[in-house]
Amino acid sequence: MTYQCFHFVMGRLLDRLLEGSHAYRIERVTGGYTLVAEANCLDEFSNLVREAAAAAGEDCLVFPVSQGSHIYSEMLVLPLDGAAGSG
Repeated sequence: MTYQCFHFVMGRLLDRLLEGSHAYRIERVTGGYTLVAEANCLDEFSNLVREAAAAAGEDCLVFPVSQGSHIYSEMLVLPLDGAAGSG
């Protein structure tokens, strides 16, 4: 497994990620969220992970978990403002 760290600007992208999708499920963790890919949607989820990484900014940390060959199975999303995961 390979871990990478990216920043992305919170807002529309984070809102969209937290709306959910058939391609992943959302698990609440301390300080943020883990998005876990559905096994039959790894390509779609991997594209979403790359989109989040490409929209790098300063408001959120993104830690994709790679299974190799640029296929991602999970993504940890940690908003830096402390709003997520605090309730």
